[in-house]
Amino acid sequence: GPKGRLRTTMRIVRDPRGCLHEWSKTYGDPFCVSSLNGKVVLTGRADLIRQIFSHDPMDYDVFASKAALPILGTGSMLMLAGNEHRRERKLVMPMFHGDRMRAYAGIMQQAAMDALEDQPRGSAFNMLDVTTQISLRVIVRAIFGGEDAESIRSLTRLAEETMRRTVPILLFSRHTQHRFLGLGPWDRYVKARDQLQAALDQEIQRRKQNPAEREDILSMLLDAKYEDGTAIELERLRDELGTFLFAGHETSAVAMAWAIYHLHRNPESADRLRSNLSQLNDPTPEQLAQVPYLKAVVQETLRMNPVVTEVLRVLNKPMELDGYHLPVGTAVAPAMILAHYNEDVFPDPDEFRPQRFLDRSYSSNEYFPFGGGSRRCAGAAFASYEMAIVLGTIMSRYELELLEE
Repeated sequence: GPKGRLRTTMRIVRDPRGCLHEWSKTYGDPFCVSSLNGKVVLTGRADLIRQIFSHDPMDYDVFASKAALPILGTGSMLMLAGNEHRRERKLVMPMFHGDRMRAYAGIMQQAAMDALEDQPRGSAFNMLDVTTQISLRVIVRAIFGGEDAESIRSLTRLAEETMRRTVPILLFSRHTQHRFLGLGPWDRYVKARDQLQAALDQEIQRRKQNPAEREDILSMLLDAKYEDGTAIELERLRDELGTFLFAGHETSAVAMAWAIYHLHRNPESADRLRSNLSQLNDPTPEQLAQVPYLKAVVQETLRMNPVVTEVLRVLNKPMELDGYHLPVGTAVAPAMILAHYNEDVFPDPDEFRPQRFLDRSYSSNEYFPFGGGSRRCAGAAFASYEMAIVLGTIMSRYELELLEE
């Protein structure tokens, strides 16, 4: 693979798709990258991806934990491995699936309508700003409910500020996480993070002192018990809430903005979607989410623009991969940004074609926008459901024009 750590890391930050495809062609698949967080072996091959995802999860540790820990916290599920991760995942998963997920459908649709109604007619706006408003309103309402409007507004503002201060390079190395007279990016992030954590602690304590019948995620977590009957610890609860805010809104916002972009850059797809939606008579949000072509639009968007570019695992035991001996400490990374553009699986991969997801299904080793194996994103179903409802609402109720290619 390519030589050097700093330049390689900066290229990945700036243009992940471009550099990974270049290196794959230059060095073959798999190839090795030396990043600021250590050596990473990347692949877009379905056979190797299958091996990595089906491997014993106990043989993996969390990638870049030293850099991510100060940001996500020790209690975040993203920072846990092995049995601890399995235990936490089992507690959290039901809150983002099935009836619980569908209970937020009305919130998702209303958030979309509110955000679009806030835009002056006939004026330009940034779609990512709008979808960020939508996804943040959805996740905050899902986590905290809607009884205390002032508290919701405060938490939303603090979450927005924290996300704004989360510069990507801070996630790559502890060397970037140093204070600089209160003026550096790490100083600004820490200030925003501490304010959000204090507000989360205050909200948790308020709920514990005034218990009531609520169906939001915070209330369910306060009532939830692990398999051994114990309740979730306060610090872990706060870190999980922070993770939901961190991982649960920005990724969805970016994906929804890409979907709107692709639809308006491909008018035939937009027209077909509107035609499908127009056949519904005053549809409920749940009915919107079930429209086959709308679901295909979501899937094709996530193929072209997955929420992350690769899935990273660190080996705590050696692994043989495609004839190579990978020692302990090496990271292995199935790269969706490579697999999703494999011309043998997705012909004309640079073209936006939702129809491909109606013509056939794809294995979890060919298409995996939310990762795979035992660490597949716990909120995958929730995110796809939200995307479908928001896109269906926008495309059936509003006319937009793409101003920039």
